[in-house]
Amino acid sequence: MRSRVAALRVVPAQEMSESPEVERVGMEVAMQYERDQGREPEDVSAQNLGFDVRSRDPRTGRKRYIEVKARTGVGSVALTQNEWFKARRFGNDYYLYAVLNAAATPELYIIQNPAAHLQPEEVVEVRYRVGVEEILAGARERV
Repeated sequence: MRSRVAALRVVPAQEMSESPEVERVGMEVAMQYERDQGREPEDVSAQNLGFDVRSRDPRTGRKRYIEVKARTGVGSVALTQNEWFKARRFGNDYYLYAVLNAAATPELYIIQNPAAHLQPEEVVEVRYRVGVEEILAGARERV
């Protein structure tokens, strides 16, 4: 598919939140594309494998491991640590399918081997660690 970024509408960050409906559209677009290419896609998104679709080419037996990210409009996507590790592990067999404008006119962008071809910004998640001493001292009740 040819890139048509100039025609895309940039959506403010607050409108970029993921929703079940947008994710469903993204999966439908990805699964249909795979079927149109003669492959047999399987939705494995509920299994937390580091990809959403396992697709097999019946002619060659080769598998694709596809992570699907969908956005209402146009915006960044985030890969989990597990997804990025799987992208590195599977190399050329791993694909990122970004479905932009999923709420209006979905456009599919395909990146093979994203770990080799993309340079994502690493975002560190902040967590607050509470020490056992504080738990013991701060607890009002002990059962």
